[in-house]
Amino acid sequence: MILYFIRHGETQSNKEHRITGHVDSLLTEDGIAQAEKAALEIASDFSEIYSSDLIRCKDTSAILNKKLNIPITYDSRLRERSFGSLEGKTWNDIEGSDVLKKLDKTQSYDYRPYGGESVDDVKERVLSFIDDIRNTKRDKKILVVSSGGVIRLLHNILHGEAPGVIHNSSVHKFEFED
Repeated sequence: MILYFIRHGETQSNKEHRITGHVDSLLTEDGIAQAEKAALEIASDFSEIYSSDLIRCKDTSAILNKKLNIPITYDSRLRERSFGSLEGKTWNDIEGSDVLKKLDKTQSYDYRPYGGESVDDVKERVLSFIDDIRNTKRDKKILVVSSGGVIRLLHNILHGEAPGVIHNSSVHKFEFED
């Protein structure tokens, strides 16, 4: 089974280098333009869109759907990882951020001490979503709109590496064994 994941367009929090997690942040003008450009570049034969229920993903999905005109299903399991009390801050605002950033980039993070999620928490919910799709939609071509952390996690799970940067509105093709 193949799923196509796309990261949401740039948000105001991205622009300000803030940790977003589950905090809602609107797309910037550049973020809207990025999503519009992605809509021009994606195939037109998707049968469904699944999206995180956060506004940045909903808005990106809506822009993509101007081209596709297909059902969108919002699913909280596709949310970015929760950073707990660190959300809304910049890395520079956080004491010991060098260690946290390294753990985050290597997919060995645990934000539970801050009221957030661990990598295992995020993995469990994202893989639960994928299992549901695998069991019910395996013959469909599906587009999934989510966040950079979810896409980075999938790269790590499937390819054993986590790219340093997941660009806004970039498309990532993942193949899952049946």
